[in-house]
Amino acid sequence: MKAELVPSTSPRWSAILDSARHDFYHLPAYTALCADLEAGVASAAIVEAAGATMLVPLVIRPIAGGGRDATSPYGFPGPLIAGAAGPAFVADALAAVVESLRADGLVSVFLRLHPILNPDPPVGVGAVVRGGDTVTIDLTLSLEEQWHEMRGNHKVQINRARRNGRIAVLDEGWTRYEEFKSLYRSTMARVAATTYYFFDDAYFDGLRRVLGERLGLWVVDVDGRLATAALFAETCGIVQYHLSGTDAAFAREGLMKLVVDAVRTWGTSRGDTDLHLGGGVGSAADSLLQFKLGFSRRRCAFHTIRVVLDEAEYDRLVALTRSGIAESDASPPSSAGDGFFPAYRASGDSA
Repeated sequence: MKAELVPSTSPRWSAILDSARHDFYHLPAYTALCADLEAGVASAAIVEAAGATMLVPLVIRPIAGGGRDATSPYGFPGPLIAGAAGPAFVADALAAVVESLRADGLVSVFLRLHPILNPDPPVGVGAVVRGGDTVTIDLTLSLEEQWHEMRGNHKVQINRARRNGRIAVLDEGWTRYEEFKSLYRSTMARVAATTYYFFDDAYFDGLRRVLGERLGLWVVDVDGRLATAALFAETCGIVQYHLSGTDAAFAREGLMKLVVDAVRTWGTSRGDTDLHLGGGVGSAADSLLQFKLGFSRRRCAFHTIRVVLDEAEYDRLVALTRSGIAESDASPPSSAGDGFFPAYRASGDSA
């Protein structure tokens, strides 16, 4: 069994997506957008055998101290399986991907699995690390059942917001787009987010271009002022909560609860199956996770896979970083629970 690396322009990548349930994180254009953020190259590792196919989106990145490594694009891409495949194929195919990357001279590989599409992580290939839980609203339930699962204080704030005339709507014309970008960045500054999350206009514009009709901007307007706004993406029945911002003046009103409530109603009406809210910051069991758990008791386990491909080179790079000779960078968080990986990219700003 062998793996082949293909570029984001490969028609094979898109053809595999046509035959398997996937998320927007698996799109070649989204992977290319993430690669631009990290000065890397978008690729996918493809393994085909006995009527089954594995596709693994990757960003191949240069390392400041020399060499290259591979990581998943930001989010929850995970290995995608098309066709009839059992656990043995998944493990063997992933091993083939790892061996291909090792043969290509890469130092390490870090994979983020999809909490819904990869509920059972493959074993026997690298270190499987369980991060924190993520939260999903089951949109196959009736709206009444979904409301019943919601925490009481969430219901109180949603009802209060409605009585006060607050309404969350889909901004179909993207008329509040520029305001949203400013609101998002001011929110990141207020919560002291790491440098990585201060996305520039090129990222936001690229996201709109890449996702097209999959992406929606949901907003709450208060007397002409953008109080809260969030981006949600819908793919193959999965609605993903991506980025959001709230004006500090309205932070106590809990208007993001009103947005999530509106999106779950919208998604249910469209026949979607899951509204995935994600987890805490860096997979931590923090206040953000508690906020999300207020909408649903349905938890999904988030796993990552970490593989050192070249131990000697990995150790050399770690030593360089710790000595300060090689600069670490602001990469997206590797996950909470077992330290930053790869260690040579860790810094106080990105851990």
